[in-house]
Amino acid sequence: MNARAKRYIQDFKNGEHFRNNKDLQELIINFQPDPSALYVLRKELAEGDSVVRKNIVKLLGALGVACNRPDPNKIPIVRNHDIIQALLVEGFMKDDAASSDAAEILHSRCRPNDLAAFNDIFTRSLAAGSGDYIMLAAKAKTTRARTNVEALARLPRWTTDDENRAMIRIAQAALGNAVVEDEFITATVEAAKNAPAAPKNRFYDVSGERDGAAVAAHLAQLGYIGTHRSLLTACAFLRSPLKTYVIDLDERSIRRDALEAIQFNFPDERVLHAPETVSEWAAAEQFCVENLSATFRGPTPDIPTERLYPRHVRDASGRAPANTAT
Repeated sequence: MNARAKRYIQDFKNGEHFRNNKDLQELIINFQPDPSALYVLRKELAEGDSVVRKNIVKLLGALGVACNRPDPNKIPIVRNHDIIQALLVEGFMKDDAASSDAAEILHSRCRPNDLAAFNDIFTRSLAAGSGDYIMLAAKAKTTRARTNVEALARLPRWTTDDENRAMIRIAQAALGNAVVEDEFITATVEAAKNAPAAPKNRFYDVSGERDGAAVAAHLAQLGYIGTHRSLLTACAFLRSPLKTYVIDLDERSIRRDALEAIQFNFPDERVLHAPETVSEWAAAEQFCVENLSATFRGPTPDIPTERLYPRHVRDASGRAPANTAT
């Protein structure tokens, strides 16, 4: 099996790129990555150049998914702890695109409890003043690192840069800072109350509708925080009438944004993935009732709106239709 892993590495060195449609069964034994192959891949991930590292990270992400046992109720994700460790350790050894890819895989395709198995790594990194694992620690709920996160939050690096400030505040809220979490929750509720009028478009009359774009952004943050209170707040928007709009392109119900915030914390639950019927939406709501103590009154509403405007439609003269919105 070492030979197969080495061939992958040599192919990457020769300029080939990993493709997710590869059959990786040669690297799997009984739904686990072959230890000897993983050893070879981890060694090259630690020592290789950026291009090879990037391809190995993609391979490991796909391998983690391929190791899942078939289950009709689950979405295949990366849950094997040896692969997670490889992405966390060797994947982060160099500051390059491969480390960013490793972080994205871990952040989006792992369950919080699987990441929590590596709380020691997150805690040591944050204690040393590094923010490399800040969002992963937030998802894993590495509460032992809360003191370190609060210390980082007082440094200029995390207060003057908007992106860094958003990340550190999410981590503070996720790891138990109720004051900061309250600010996120209040901002979400207030954004819904103060949602502006929907932007006009050339195809449909949206007068009377309100734009929920700000609410959708806040819901994503609540998902990253992932505490029980934040997810309950997201649940409250599973029946919201608000939509987001891209002028002359499309509109989308923020019910989907609310569900995605919840799904981020339960990435393997098929019932939360892209429901398309009222019964599927009702099943997603029931999951929230059973797992988050959410409450809903009355029947599940109709399927939420997701409309792509006919922006390529032309009239008889070949011109785009005039603005019909009032």
